Parts: sequence; structure tokens; C-alpha cells
Amino acid sequence: MLRRMPTATTLQRALLTLAIAPFGCGDDSQSSSSHATGSGSSTTENSSTSTVQTTSTTNTTSTTDTTETAGSDTTVESTSTGTSTSTSTGTSTGTSTSTSTTGSIEPFEIPFVPLDPFLAPPPALVSPGWMLITDASEWTALTGIAVPPEIDFETQWLLLGSVGAQAFPGHALEVSSLIWDAGTVTVHADAIAPGPDCETYAFTWPTAALLSIDPLEVEINDFAEQYSDQETSCAGGAGDSEPCDLDTPCATNLLCAGLIRTTVLLGNPGGMCLPKANAGVFTGGGALLPDGGSTVEIDLQATGLTSVDMDVVIWVELDHPAPEDLIIELRNPSDNQVPVWNKLPGPLHPGGLGIVPTGFSGDESVNGTWTLVATDTAKNGQQGSITGWKLEIMSRLD
Repeated sequence: MLRRMPTATTLQRALLTLAIAPFGCGDDSQSSSSHATGSGSSTTENSSTSTVQTTSTTNTTSTTDTTETAGSDTTVESTSTGTSTSTSTGTSTGTSTSTSTTGSIEPFEIPFVPLDPFLAPPPALVSPGWMLITDASEWTALTGIAVPPEIDFETQWLLLGSVGAQAFPGHALEVSSLIWDAGTVTVHADAIAPGPDCETYAFTWPTAALLSIDPLEVEINDFAEQYSDQETSCAGGAGDSEPCDLDTPCATNLLCAGLIRTTVLLGNPGGMCLPKANAGVFTGGGALLPDGGSTVEIDLQATGLTSVDMDVVIWVELDHPAPEDLIIELRNPSDNQVPVWNKLPGPLHPGGLGIVPTGFSGDESVNGTWTLVATDTAKNGQQGSITGWKLEIMSRLD
């Protein structure tokens, strides 16, 4: 059963067996900068609870282990403490109704192969946490799409993790190891973020990881996160008018123009470093949408940009009971009108993701009047309104 932590559920045991090699455990002192722990419970020979307390410079981890012997009142308790540097914390908790015994199995490392997380559509990647996906029905329930050819559930399981939608570009989640221990998988990873000398858009994009593992004979009841915070400096990044992509940031005061459009629409991220001043965010007002009535148009003015578009992102604030009744389009100052929303079920912006419209050529005027065009196509008594809308535009000289 597909599980997103911390939601608890019962997981099916696998039919295939992964050879389990014992994994040696270190002491409680941690040298890396970690910021998350997790706890879970199942019917085992022992249980463990861990708590992280974080200040601006350090965190302290305290663990109490309790072992009970069946048929005996004897209880043994042990407590250990350790310190490690950290900048933030996260938790992942859950419980399982499983009756299998995992306490007799030594902790071990799970081999994995990284896959492109965007084999899943972005809306499936915006909820923070980790989940286990073991078959095609779970994949389709999560993503709404068929299993892509890169995935074969006859021979593999998937672990999907996310830290949510983050400012773009510059964020990444790079997993280094997976440790199974008493039903809990601890994910060790670098959480990479752009440093203070980097520029980002208002547009956000999921920061996620997708891992392929061999099916396991043991159960996975819970996930814990041990993330090391890493910052990327842009001081030595690509210069003005030089190429850029997700791995090649632009220097300070420059943005990677065209990177949003090529990432979202083409799946081939790349662009050109241009001054941050070439970008702008503009807001428009709202209007009532007549039930099954006439088309409504709402204007906003974009000013101070250069000549033509490199990236266009739109957010529509909607108060309507039936988004599937609506057709929404966007018209630019060059009178090119393109689709934004065509009678789809909501929400419009899962996880706050903006919509990148298709149909703008990249060589059309950006300064002037932009118009949101909306129609409620069904006369069914379900009336609503647009309460506001916003555009982010990156431009270049023609």
C-alpha cells in the first residue's frame, strides 16, 4: 500500500528477497550537519524513540531504548546523548498494525539507484516526506498516470521523497544512504539550497528524489530523515549572457532566463544568464464569474521590462466550487492568447506551483496590457469568482 510519511498504514510483505547484510552502527556522536529524525512503532522485540532539539548552532539527540522479555516483568532501559551541528529540523513518524517481528534482524544498508523524480508529474512531488511504492496501482493512484517504461514493479520498489516546492533554481535533494533498522528506513541526504549570493524566482518547483530498490523481505513501517544542509555559492557562477542550467548557476545579480520554460515545458533545462532587473512580478484584480455566462476579462499592466518574453508564469486566485467548469486563458500585449486552464479538476496550484502557459513564442512584447480571460462554461448553479491573479515575467532585449 502506498504510504506517505507520517501517515501510517499497513505495508504488504514482498515476495522477493533481498540478501540482508548486517550494517554496523556507530556511536551517538554525529559529525555531519543533520536536521531530522523519525520514530515509529511495530510489534517487535524492541522499540525506539528519538527526539531532536535544535538551537541556532547545535542539536542534541537523546534516545531511550526499552527491551522487554516476553513472559517477564524485567525491563532494561538505556539512555545515550550526542551532539551535532544543524540548521533546521524535520520529523517523520508513523505506526503500523503489522504483526511481523523485525527486532531480530540486524540493521542493514539498502542499495538503491537514483531515478528522475519527474517521472512523476510535479503535483505528486509537492508534499514533504517519504513514501514506499510497491506496485503499478499505487503509482497510478499517486500520480494519475501510467507506469513509465523506466519503472518495472516486477523487479523493483520505489522510494519517493520530497521537501516540497522551493524557490527556483538552486534546490536539490541528494541521497547518500538508506539504513533499515527495526522497520524504519533512515534517509541520509544532502539538502542543497542556493546561498545568499544567488538569485531565485518567485516561481517554485518541487525538490524531490526518486529511488529504485530491490523488493525487501522485511517491512518498511516508517521513515526518518537525516539531512545535511549545504549551500551553493553563486559568486563564481556564469556571467552575463553565458549559458546556465540546473547545475550551472548564474553569478550574483543574474537570473537564468528561460530556465523555467525549458524545465517545465521541455524537460531539457537550460537558459542564458541575464540581469535580475529583467524580471518582474505583476498583480491583477478579481471579478465575479457568471454561472454559465459570458466571458470575463481582467487586465493588468506590465512595465519596466526589456523587450520580449523568456519566461511567463501565472497564478490565479480562485474562489469557485467547480474549477472543472472553467476555461481560463492569458493574452499578452502582442495579442497572443494561450490556454491556462481547460475544465480540469482543482486545485489550480497544488503546493503553490505556478502555471507555465504553452504557446508564447519567446519573441513577443512583454510591456503593456496582459489580460486574463475566464469563462464558467456550465450553468449548474455553481457560481464563483477570481479574487486576484499574478504574473512573473522574465524578459530579454530583442
